[in-house]
Amino acid sequence: LFQQVRIAKRYESDADLMRAALRAYLQKQSDQVASKRYFNVSMQRRLSQVDWHLTVITTLLAHALAMLISSVSGQKLSPEKLLDQSIRLAAEKHSGLTKQLEASQPDEEKSELIE
Repeated sequence: LFQQVRIAKRYESDADLMRAALRAYLQKQSDQVASKRYFNVSMQRRLSQVDWHLTVITTLLAHALAMLISSVSGQKLSPEKLLDQSIRLAAEKHSGLTKQLEASQPDEEKSELIE
């Protein structure tokens, strides 16, 4: 039976068939550490955590800067308005900011990014 499946699925050796079967089994196991699905789920979960932390830090920074600007200048500035202005300016000056970041990187990092 094993040989018939190998021939029907056009695997050249029994080892190829075993690898394919094992790979298919592991991909279907979402809770198994070695599976692609586990990796994808855990990576998505981690990215969501990083995104949440970045949002919290950005919000805290906006609140702190708004309070600082308000106390120094005397004009009232809301954190939401500060965030909106920052996002708009970053979108407008995206290419210039990218060039500045690339220029500030050491040569070793530039070569790693190109590859």
